[in-house]
Amino acid sequence: MIFVRFALLVFLAFLSMTAFGQGQFGSIYDFDIKHWNSADGLSSNSVRAVSQDQQGYLWIGTLYGLNRFDGHHFTQFSTKTSRQLASNSINKLLLDQQGYMWVGTKAGLSGFNPQTLKFDRYPILAEVTSMVQVAPDELWVAAENLFRVKQGKVSRIHSIKEAVVQMEKAGNAVWVSTARSLYKLDAQGQTQQILLPDELQQHPLYDLSWFNDSLHFASESGYFHLDEQQQVVRCTLPGADNSAVYKLFRDSSGNDWISGYNKLHHRQVGQGWQQISAEELGSSPWFSDIFEDRDHNIWMASFSEGLYRASPGKMRRVVGQGQEDVVVRSVRYSARLNSLLVATQTNVGLLKADQHFIELVNHQALGQSTVFDFYDRNNQLWLGTDNGLLLYNFDDQSISRPFKELASSAIRVVQPHAQAGLWFGGSSGLYHYDGKTLLAAPFNADLESGFVTVIEVQGQDLLIGTTSGLYWYQQDKLNRVGLGTPLFGAYITSVLTLPDQQMLIATLDDGLFIKTAQGQWQQYDSSNGLPLDPVISLWYDRDSDYVWASSLKGVFRFKPAAGGDGRPPLSFELILSPYDRQLGTAPGRCCNGAGHSKVAKWLDQLWYPSLKGLVAVPLQLKMAPDRALQPLLQEVTGQKSYALLPDQRQLVLDMSDRNISISYSALEFIKANAIEFRYQLKGFDTEWQKVGQRREAIYTNLPPGSYQFIVQARYSSQNWTERQQLMLDLVVPRLFTETVVYKGLWLLLVVLALYGLAWLWRRNAVMQQLELSKLVRLRTAELESSNARLYELNEQLSQLTHKDTLTGLRNRRFLFEQLPKDIEQYQHNRDAMLQQGKCIALLQLDMDNFKSINDLYGNSAGDSVLQQISGLLLRESRGADYVVRYAGEQFVLVLRDVEFALVRDVALQLNQLVANAHFQIPDGRTVSLTCSIGYSCFPLELLGGQLISWEISLQLSEIALRKVKQSGRNGCATLGFDPQVDAFEFEDSGHIDVQIEKLLADGLAWFEVKNYLGS
Repeated sequence: MIFVRFALLVFLAFLSMTAFGQGQFGSIYDFDIKHWNSADGLSSNSVRAVSQDQQGYLWIGTLYGLNRFDGHHFTQFSTKTSRQLASNSINKLLLDQQGYMWVGTKAGLSGFNPQTLKFDRYPILAEVTSMVQVAPDELWVAAENLFRVKQGKVSRIHSIKEAVVQMEKAGNAVWVSTARSLYKLDAQGQTQQILLPDELQQHPLYDLSWFNDSLHFASESGYFHLDEQQQVVRCTLPGADNSAVYKLFRDSSGNDWISGYNKLHHRQVGQGWQQISAEELGSSPWFSDIFEDRDHNIWMASFSEGLYRASPGKMRRVVGQGQEDVVVRSVRYSARLNSLLVATQTNVGLLKADQHFIELVNHQALGQSTVFDFYDRNNQLWLGTDNGLLLYNFDDQSISRPFKELASSAIRVVQPHAQAGLWFGGSSGLYHYDGKTLLAAPFNADLESGFVTVIEVQGQDLLIGTTSGLYWYQQDKLNRVGLGTPLFGAYITSVLTLPDQQMLIATLDDGLFIKTAQGQWQQYDSSNGLPLDPVISLWYDRDSDYVWASSLKGVFRFKPAAGGDGRPPLSFELILSPYDRQLGTAPGRCCNGAGHSKVAKWLDQLWYPSLKGLVAVPLQLKMAPDRALQPLLQEVTGQKSYALLPDQRQLVLDMSDRNISISYSALEFIKANAIEFRYQLKGFDTEWQKVGQRREAIYTNLPPGSYQFIVQARYSSQNWTERQQLMLDLVVPRLFTETVVYKGLWLLLVVLALYGLAWLWRRNAVMQQLELSKLVRLRTAELESSNARLYELNEQLSQLTHKDTLTGLRNRRFLFEQLPKDIEQYQHNRDAMLQQGKCIALLQLDMDNFKSINDLYGNSAGDSVLQQISGLLLRESRGADYVVRYAGEQFVLVLRDVEFALVRDVALQLNQLVANAHFQIPDGRTVSLTCSIGYSCFPLELLGGQLISWEISLQLSEIALRKVKQSGRNGCATLGFDPQVDAFEFEDSGHIDVQIEKLLADGLAWFEVKNYLGS
C-alpha cells in the first residue's frame, strides 16, 4: 500500500512538470515594484497624474508642479519657470494624437509642446477634473461646465447644464457624469440621460472607465458598473467592504487594476481578483492615476506617497500551495522525485511542479532544528541539521537519528560519494558512510578548524571548506589551499570547479577567489567590482557559460572566461539588488540559504531560499531590453541655457560662452542605475571620457572653433556601440580680440608708434648733447614707469582669468570656482561613487628649498624649473583631473572620481618622480629637487555623517603638508581619524588647526607620513 502511494506521488510529479514548465499562474506578486518620492527629486509626494510624451519621457503632475522623468532624474516645471502654467496643482495630463500635452490644473487649462517645452494658457479658469480627446483636433474639458477646445479655440458645450465631474470616451460616444446624472453624447449630437443612484449622488465620483462593453464607476462609495438595462449596479471586490475606489484601469494585456482605500486590486485575464494591502505596499498610498507606458510598465500616482512603478518581473517568488511557513532555509532538487526538496523554518517538504507543497517532516519531528542540507537516495532522505543528522524513510514516513557520533553535531553538508557512500560534514569534522559503517575522516585532527562547511568531490580527490580555510585531500595527503593569499584562514561558503579547471571559492568575509588554469589567484571584493558581499552560493550553467552567485542581499552573475590571464577583469552583472523588491515583499530578502543547499536548478530556473518563499530566476534571463539605448541631449548651459530640440544636430554658442555643461540622458525606467555613459568632444578631447552614471559633461576655457560632441550609452552588460550614440556639432565663435582684424590693428599701432619714435629721434638729433641726454633720461624713466604699469596690469589680468601666466596651469581663482562644482556633482552621484569606492582627492605639493635655486642661479632659472615641474604634473594627471599653481612653488592637484585606495599611491609616485627628475636651467646645468605633499580625500567618513566642506578638505591637506615640512621634507602625509571623531567637530572651519591639535593630543587623529622609499 505504501509502495503504491509512493509510485502515485512520483507519477503526479512527472504529470505536473509539463504544465509548470510551460507556464505559471499569473500573480500580482510577479510584478517588480519601485517607489520614488520627494527625497528622489519629485516636486511633491502628492502625485495626481501620469503621462508619456512621444520621445518617451514620463510626465508626472503633482500638487506642487510638473515633473519630467527619464528614469534617473526629475526635472521640475512650475509657475515660476513657466508663466503660462495655470497652477502648480496638477489634476490631469493628456497627450493628444499630435504629441501635444494638455495639463489640467486647479486653476484652469494649460498645454505645452514636450519637444520645445513651450507652455500655452487657455481661457478655462475653473478646476479641471477630466479631459478626453474626441477627435484628432478636438478636446473636451470638464471644469465645472463642459468645454470644447478645437484648433486652439475654447467654446462651451451647452447640451450639459450641470457641473461636469468625469468623462470617458467609448467608441463614437462620450459619457459625461455630473453630481446627479450620467449623460451619453453621441456623434450625431443626441443626448441620453441616466439618473445616478443615491449612493453615487451623495459621494464623489472619481473615475469612469469603459471596458467589457460596459461603463464602470469608481467612487467614494465603491465600485459600480452600468448593466445591459442601463442600471447602475454595484460590483463585488473581495475584501473591499464598499470602501472608496479611486481609479479603474485595464492594461494592454487585458489585466485589470483598481485602486481602493489602502488596497490595490489586480485581476489577471481569466483569473480571480488579488489584492495588495497597505502593509504589503510598504505604505498607505491611494492611487489617483494608473498609467501604462510604451514598455508596458504600470505607473501608479499616489495621493500622499509619491510615484510607483510596477513592471512584469523577470523572476518569481514562489510560495507553494499548502506551505504555511514561508521562511525557506534550504533547497535541493531531487531527480528521483522530480521535485524540489524544501526546508522551511519549521518543516521539510516537496514543492511539486504544479506548485503544491507536500509536507514530509512536520514541525514536531523536526523540533527546533534548522535544516542545512539534505540528500535523497534509495527512498530515504538524509537531513543535516544544526542538531544532528536525521533520516526520513519514505516507506513508513518515520524519522530517526542513525548515528550516535553525530547526535549533537551541527551537520552543514550531506554529499554523495560513489554509488552508496555519503559524506557528512559539520562541527565535528568530516565523516564517511559507505552504507554500513560510519568512519571519521583520517585528517580531521589536521584541520585548523574542525567545522566543515563545504565538500566537493572530484573523482578520488576531495575539496574541504571549513570556517578557517580550504583544504585539498589528494592521494591520502591533506594540503592547504591558498597559501600566501587572504584565502588562507577564510570562512568558506561555496566551492566550484569549472570545466577548464578554474576554481572559484566564495568566502564569508573576504569576497570571491578565482584560481586560474595557470595556478594564479585573483581576489574580488567590493573594492574591485564585486557587487554583493558576502558570497554564499555559486552555480555554473554550461549552456550560457555564466556563473551565478548569491549573497544575503541578492543575486549576480558573470562569465569566468573573461578573467583569464591577459584578459580584462571580470564584469559582474547584478540580477537582484538589495533595493529590488516585488509587490508584497520587502527589499533585501534574498538569499538566506542556511547551509550547503543554498541553490538548486529545476525547470531551467535557479531556485534560491528567501524569507518569503523561493526566488525562481530563469537561467536564460536577459537583463537588458532588446531595444538599443538612445541617448538624448537635454540642455547646454553656459552663461545662458540653450534648449535642444530632439532632432537638433548643431548649436552655435554665444561668443562669450567658453565654459559650458552639456546635460544628456537615456530613457530607462527599470534598470536606470545599470546605464553607463561615455562622451568625447572631438577637436578637444583626445579620448573617450567614461563617466559611469553621470549625466553631465563640463568643459572650461574652450578655444574658438568647431567641435563635435558624441555621447554613447550602454547597459553595464553590453559593449559600446555606435548604434547607441548621439552627436551634436558645437560652434564656439571667435571674440573680436581673437580675430585677424584685431591683431592687424595692433600691428598697425606698433608700426605707427615705431615711426613716431623714429621721427622724434630724427627731430631731436640736431639738439645739443645735454638736451639729448636729458631727454633720453626722461624717456627712459617714462618707459620704465609704463613697463611697471603694464606688468601690474598683466598681473591683474592674470588674476581675473583662470590661467597662470608663467606655467600655463590653472590658478587659485579657477580652483575656488571649479572645486565647489565638482563637490556638488559628486554629491549628486554620491551613492554610486561610494559604492564604487571613489572620491575627490586634493594633493598640495610644495617644492623643498626652492629659494636656493633663485639665490644660486637667479630668478630666470627658478621660473624655468617651475615650468618643467608644471609639465611633469600635467603629464602625470588624468584627463578628468586638473593642476593648479596655488602660490609660488606650491601646487594643488585635484583628482576627480578617483578610487580611495589609489590616492596614497598617486602621492608617493609624484614624490618619487620629482625626486628622480633632473631640471635643466638656462645655463645648461641641471638641478635636482624634492617635494613635500599633503593630501586629503572628500568625502571623509566620520561619526554622525560625512565631511561635506571642500574648504575643510583643502585645509586638512595643507595641515598634512606642514607636517611633512616639519618632519624633514621629501615625503607625503595625510591625516587619519579615529571612528569616534564626530563630523560636528569640523563645522567651524575657522579653527581647524586648533581642533586638529586637540584631536592629535587626544590620540583621535594621527599623521600618516611616508615617502617613496617606504619610510
